[in-house]
Amino acid sequence: MRVPLLAGALAAALLATLGGCGEGDEAYAPLRHPFRGARLLVDTDSPAAHWRRDHDAAWLDPIAGTPQARWLTGPAELPDLAEVLAAARSQGALPVVVIYHVPNLDCAGGGARDATAYARFVDQVVDALGDQRAAVILEPDAVVAECFDDARAELLSRAVRVLADAGHHVYLDAGHPRWRGPRETAERLRRAGVARAEGFSVNVSNRQSTADSHRWGLAVSDLVGDREMVIDTSRNGLPAPPDDRWCNATPQALGVPPTTDPRLERVAALLWVKSPGESDGPCGRGEPAAGVFSPAQARALIAAAPWLPAAARRAARAAMAPLT
Repeated sequence: MRVPLLAGALAAALLATLGGCGEGDEAYAPLRHPFRGARLLVDTDSPAAHWRRDHDAAWLDPIAGTPQARWLTGPAELPDLAEVLAAARSQGALPVVVIYHVPNLDCAGGGARDATAYARFVDQVVDALGDQRAAVILEPDAVVAECFDDARAELLSRAVRVLADAGHHVYLDAGHPRWRGPRETAERLRRAGVARAEGFSVNVSNRQSTADSHRWGLAVSDLVGDREMVIDTSRNGLPAPPDDRWCNATPQALGVPPTTDPRLERVAALLWVKSPGESDGPCGRGEPAAGVFSPAQARALIAAAPWLPAAARRAARAAMAPLT
């Protein structure tokens, strides 16, 4: 049974109109700033952590020992959420989960069967979270995708409302700086319910720089009631590929570690939303399926990370594996 927090109910009751550069007359929920002073969860049950233990691969520590989001791509993954939440309680940490199951996922026919199935899944996520509050990254790419329409906007708006009413902190995904302009992105976010969300996410699973993501995110935020953003830094340690390659692009490197004290205007946190080392899919070079951990990719990310100590980069380069 869902047990909405009093804070969630109060936030819904105390909606405040914050404007947004004259764009519309949406009433924006008061910001709750969940990341301020929060500790992020280190998931010892992640694929990287398992591979590190199974192969005594200490070189993987820069990934396996760093907080990352947990992705929920369908009902089959909900039973595993209990262990994640138990670990969050044990660590006194804020879990970050990603809901990625919207119908016609990636405009390729995946995800939930239909609107009814999707609404049921969102309800199941809320039930599985119980009284554990979470930061929720809602549907990477869904708002800025070509197949975004009124029906999808309504589905996302309902999901934002249900999650926020249950006390969770929703960040509706906004894509990245090289996809759509701030005005079009903001208009889509408003249609999808960002007024009830804590904010929006930028650069999820992409490799745009933190500086570019922040600059673009501020322009979007100006148009959506000054909502805060979270930026995915998991794989942006090197300049983004100039031709917008996204599928297991090379070269690539780990971006700076997650922090809840980013000291950037209207940035709530820098996060590793995409789990570093997990494949983007079979991109024509024999890579694993999307979401499958690839130690070879993990090694490349660590070896090229400019912020890591030289010893950590050398250890990754020296790892001989097998790394498939």
